[in-house]
Amino acid sequence: MHIKAVIFDMDGVIIDSETFWQQAQIMALADYDVTVNTTECETLTKGKRLDEIARVWCEKFDLIGVSSQLEKKIIAHVTALISTHGEPMQGIYAALTYFQQQGYRLALATSSSHQVIDAVFRKLGLWHYFEVISSADDEAHGKPHPAVYLATASKLHLPVADCLVIEDSQSGFQAAQAAGMKTLVVTEDCHHDKFSGALGRYYSMPALLQAIIASTVLQHEPVA
Repeated sequence: MHIKAVIFDMDGVIIDSETFWQQAQIMALADYDVTVNTTECETLTKGKRLDEIARVWCEKFDLIGVSSQLEKKIIAHVTALISTHGEPMQGIYAALTYFQQQGYRLALATSSSHQVIDAVFRKLGLWHYFEVISSADDEAHGKPHPAVYLATASKLHLPVADCLVIEDSQSGFQAAQAAGMKTLVVTEDCHHDKFSGALGRYYSMPALLQAIIASTVLQHEPVA
């Protein structure tokens, strides 16, 4: 297996932002006298695009004609929380630096909008790592549809077989698999059956990096 590029998901892989998304949804929905909890957010909306998140809640609670407004409220809360409290996932800088130094090309493929991407990259200082940045907002379909991953491979001018994905959510994993890309899963429930078929499954980014450094599973052709 010859890998030339590593494509990262963002929320839950690069930045510890999942709780921010949950808080933002809870706060935004409260404006409509709707109460949801973190478990509902995790189960119903993790890994989805913002428009899909808003649609889930509007359909569930019969919120008529407020989808666009709800999106704006959620995005305002999320970006504010990221700018104030955003923290990198454990080991992410070491992983990015390792892959970069080994000659892999790095790309981002996220369900988040460009507004959220900008907030994360400013907060964590990530601009110099990534050659390609892709948002599912620019595609007709979000994850678990493979569109954002296929678009990223196209921007890299690489076949999907040369791309490795790092994901944490079920929808993201399904999207990468549907795109035909080998996938590493990094999340606390990595050994759940929903991630069967992954190239590797790890509880944390340091564990993933340790496994990669210790093995020869990844072969690549250095950038000229």
